Amino acid sequence: MGCPEDRDSGESAVLPVQGFGGTRTAAARLAVAVLFAAGTVAGTAAPAEAVSRGTIVSAAWGEYGDVSRNAEYPPGSNCNFYTGVLRRWNPSARCPATGGVRWRASPWCADFARYVWGGSGVYHVDVPAYRGAALTGLASSFRDYGLAYGTWYPRSGGYTPQPGDAISFDWNGNGRIDHVGLVTSATSDTVYTVEGNRGNRVSARTYSRHNTTIAGYTAPVRTSYDPGYGGPEGYPPYSPYTRCLGFRRRDGNPMWKFGGTKA
Repeated sequence: MGCPEDRDSGESAVLPVQGFGGTRTAAARLAVAVLFAAGTVAGTAAPAEAVSRGTIVSAAWGEYGDVSRNAEYPPGSNCNFYTGVLRRWNPSARCPATGGVRWRASPWCADFARYVWGGSGVYHVDVPAYRGAALTGLASSFRDYGLAYGTWYPRSGGYTPQPGDAISFDWNGNGRIDHVGLVTSATSDTVYTVEGNRGNRVSARTYSRHNTTIAGYTAPVRTSYDPGYGGPEGYPPYSPYTRCLGFRRRDGNPMWKFGGTKA
């Protein structure tokens, strides 16, 4: 089922923290865990090694091709693997389990994008929601993240989307972000994506870059095209939220592998 507007999502909107700033490939199963370079506590040292955009795109295509979890089941139920990994408090009635992960029912486009970013080592994916600038189950949280870290680019600004960017959509033109996906490549006229919760599954889509439903793009922090940001000061290097979700810790140590298993 499609992603609803934020007011229907069941989560509180997140306000940004102020004061801080390819070619398409065949789908392939991602068979090995992503290993991450050691990082540093925000604001205390030079930026750590950049995250590869190619890793993000490969991970997205890997999920696209994984028939064990790339679609809702039962169809139209919103039961999906990605919410099962990231938001385990959502209802699980009628939902199956895969690889030890109980699927959960919720609109899940943001969970898919966050799962791929998190497993690829993107920075600040594990920020607790109460601190602001956090990625949550809301599609709009990707715009909030970009605004907070200086990596949000409105479509109207002429930015050329890069592989691994999040692409945000406003279906109704009312300023609300209704859906989010991931860019796999772009030309001067066209942007190609992989998106969760499109047609009840992980789907590959193609859009004109002039499509007015595209609100803009968020570049992941510390990619090969992004020199890096320290992020909001005061974030703990290892929080209970991080342990709960199994994401990469802020100190750079790996927390999980693709598939939802602990590293």
